[in-house]
Amino acid sequence: METNYYVEFIRDLLSPDEAVRTEASDRVQDFAHLLSGTQARVTGDLIAMLTPHEKSRVALEALLHALSDLDGCGKLEGADLSPLEEISESAIHVEHRDYMESFAPYISGPDDSTAN
Repeated sequence: METNYYVEFIRDLLSPDEAVRTEASDRVQDFAHLLSGTQARVTGDLIAMLTPHEKSRVALEALLHALSDLDGCGKLEGADLSPLEEISESAIHVEHRDYMESFAPYISGPDDSTAN
């Protein structure tokens, strides 16, 4: 993806305006397949870091959906989704549960399944 467009997208994800953040998250489905490996990893890392701090129920769903879009294109490899663990249980509503369940393997990581 062209750098100028990518930087604009990242700025929109960080916007203080809920509508801008939500729209930026929604755009991921349109260009996920165009992201370089580095852009995809950075996007996944950033979205994962933003989710625990998102106060808007709608914007949180859009962020989780954006991660799902990246995953659907095989673009989540290398992304650190462990910050999703920090989302408070009270912030996870019915529309978020399927996403959280699908990301559980990424959140827990391979080491957790082999722990004694």
